[in-house]
Amino acid sequence: MKTRILRFLLPAILVAAGAGAVVWTWALAQHVDHLEATGKQSAARIDRIDVLLDELSRDELTYVASGQIDKETLTVTSTRLRQIVSESAWLLGQLLAGAAPSAGAVADGVALLAEVDARARENMRADLDLMAADLLFTETTRTRQTLREQLRALRIAESRAVADARSNDLKQAWTALAAVAVLFAWALLRSARRPTAALASDVASVAPDPIHVPLNVFLKESPAHSIDLAETAALCTAISRLQAEADLQELLVRTATLLGASGVVVWMAAGEEMFPVAWHGYDSRQLSQLGPIGRSSLNATAAAWRTGTLQSVAGESGSRSALVAPLLGVERCMGVLAIEVAPGREKDQTMQAVTSLIAAQLVTVLGAWPAGSSMPAAEVLPFDQIRASN
Repeated sequence: MKTRILRFLLPAILVAAGAGAVVWTWALAQHVDHLEATGKQSAARIDRIDVLLDELSRDELTYVASGQIDKETLTVTSTRLRQIVSESAWLLGQLLAGAAPSAGAVADGVALLAEVDARARENMRADLDLMAADLLFTETTRTRQTLREQLRALRIAESRAVADARSNDLKQAWTALAAVAVLFAWALLRSARRPTAALASDVASVAPDPIHVPLNVFLKESPAHSIDLAETAALCTAISRLQAEADLQELLVRTATLLGASGVVVWMAAGEEMFPVAWHGYDSRQLSQLGPIGRSSLNATAAAWRTGTLQSVAGESGSRSALVAPLLGVERCMGVLAIEVAPGREKDQTMQAVTSLIAAQLVTVLGAWPAGSSMPAAEVLPFDQIRASN
């Protein structure tokens, strides 16, 4: 009786664990999407405020160059200050909610600009245009410079925070999936170790002439190369603590060992081309023969850069396969991580997920690379569609 109860209880536990892992993974994915959307909104606000600060500097040059009282320029400058205050309202709300270190400095700078604008408008209404110009241009010089520096620091901090949160959520998702995998493995081993007498009894109740089935029929063939999740987490942690360029080579060696890859290359974008900046498993002559890869090139490496999506190439007879994961920043794809694997491994979902995870972690330490093209991914076709049309 007890055995029969466990026989029904175990599948229920497995189903519940699998459903829980799916729900938890979905919740983490939603959290990542929310973080990325908020990061894009913050970056857009910062860009608009930056543009307004540049326009204020141009207004100051226009006013000085005129050599006379220019009431129209003063009015336009006052309007720009009010726009800066308006654009900063949502941004300050996000900073204060997230307890950002720069929230206080940004709030003080915006408040000072609002106060100066109010005093300047009062002077303009009283036809004291010289005093208004002094307030708008002279008294705000240092505040504008400080605000610009704080906004740039905030943009960098926001980008790192989104990348760290994404990495943390991916680690949690992999932990949950690993726990479910262990539970299923335990259940499989437990069912395979049922006593011979009980197995014979079950078979006898079905057929008078029991058929002896070899145990290995019930066991699935293990994959050729399994990925160590603990090493994956340790590798991502080591990448996040990277301080010297020379240490990147060792991390690529660990990446190749973890994924069973014969070659690993990090390509970084500069303008409309990508260049290999670090590699393992190739010599310099091989990569020099490839040369830089253009954005419009018809290969998986360029396609991953253009579309910002994972690309795979199945190896033909006698050749190896490849996976190319994009290095996605907050606003653009900074390059790709390309690995060479055994045929068939490029279709492994775990291999694809871990490759994308390592690529996402590399972005956090390679973000200082010069900006690549800002062409939106919607304007280009994925590599597989381009290759099919040719």
